[in-house]
Amino acid sequence: MIGSPRIRRATIVLGAALSLVVAGSAVALHPGSTPGSPTADLPGSPTGGPTSTLAPSSTAAPATGEGTRSPAATPRTATPTATPTPTHHPTAGSSSTASPAPPGSAPSALHVSGNHLVNSAGQVVTLHGADMSGSEFVCVQESNTSDPFGGQPEDNPATFAAMKSWGINVVRIPLNEDCWLGINGAYISGAAYQDPIIQLVDNLEADGFYVILDLHWSGPGTQEATNQNDYPDADHSPAFWSSVASTFKADPGVLFDLYNEPIGYWIANGESEWQCLWQGCEVTESMTGSNAYTSGVDWQTAGFTQLTSSIRATGAQNVIMAACMGWAEDCSDWASAYQTWSSEDANTAVSWHAYPGSGDVPSEDESGYWNPTIAPLAAKHPVIIGETGDSVTPPTPYLSLLLPWTQQHSIAGVLAWTWNAWGNPSDVLVSDMESGTPTAGEGVTYQDWLRSLG
Repeated sequence: MIGSPRIRRATIVLGAALSLVVAGSAVALHPGSTPGSPTADLPGSPTGGPTSTLAPSSTAAPATGEGTRSPAATPRTATPTATPTPTHHPTAGSSSTASPAPPGSAPSALHVSGNHLVNSAGQVVTLHGADMSGSEFVCVQESNTSDPFGGQPEDNPATFAAMKSWGINVVRIPLNEDCWLGINGAYISGAAYQDPIIQLVDNLEADGFYVILDLHWSGPGTQEATNQNDYPDADHSPAFWSSVASTFKADPGVLFDLYNEPIGYWIANGESEWQCLWQGCEVTESMTGSNAYTSGVDWQTAGFTQLTSSIRATGAQNVIMAACMGWAEDCSDWASAYQTWSSEDANTAVSWHAYPGSGDVPSEDESGYWNPTIAPLAAKHPVIIGETGDSVTPPTPYLSLLLPWTQQHSIAGVLAWTWNAWGNPSDVLVSDMESGTPTAGEGVTYQDWLRSLG
């Protein structure tokens, strides 16, 4: 850990938003799988995806950030308890250039200006970074550890130094709403979860990184957040963002990614998926930890407009990232939905996930999708690629085209999945988190591109 703890214990917002009541008492589970959702194999869990060898002190060997356990555990309900209002005085700092701040200096505040992110000096800042996974799933999968990172060296000076050597200036941290709020029986929850996350954010900022906090795993009612659902839920997601925003509202170098990857299935009453995304709707199924669909339990989603209001009501003016549909890959109607269904919050950026071989867009390439869809959007709004990836072994045809394309079209940020030493065949940057040794495919391609930017 870097420096002494500067703990900002998050306020747990009580009331209707934390209602744990779900209509009906019986649910039927049937086999199913999330399109494109990988699995994880953690100690003590049934078989999942391939594992990797971590440091001897590691308590988790995740295979991917979307990992699940099977079979699903029976939901365990915990009564949420209030915690003290966070007190925090972030390190003051500003940068005279748009380059990353030096070690020991907090990054300059960010806000949206036209189709760019700019710092407090009015200079354009382009984010170049990595996702760092673990904190979204370890807290609900592992009963034998108090470490929400599963023993991975996430909050570690060597990891930070390796990232800086690549030219990284932003890190995205995926979160779990149950673990943050201390509800539904999560193994690591409330203060035990919040404090390490807060410390990680503090230490990253102190070392000059911007930070993106992402609501990654969620679950309605008493369903434990052991997977990624179609949309954020009205039961807990507004309370989650109110608490997170209250905690980090004094840190304008922290960005809020409202929801990782909206999907858009099972809408009950005929609304379009984009209306549902921004205004909320009723859906008829949800995802459990076994990748099974849970039928017979209707639940209300929380729209991005509601989540934005929850954040802004705290006084937080941090940049908000609002995802596209179809696993955040289909941005075809983002601009019109933002204009029609949102409050048109001026400090909002587009969150796009760009992966090869997707079935959610007509053609994930320059001529078929990037130029006609993403380029016009990026001309009017900041577009941040919150996730991208490619094969861990050469060649890497997707990233080799995408990365230079982003420079030509004023993309506001690019982050690659993932800075975790996992043995997956794709979407992994490093074979060692602390040394920053790149994987031969995606890792080398991304590192070379970052270093070419100077």
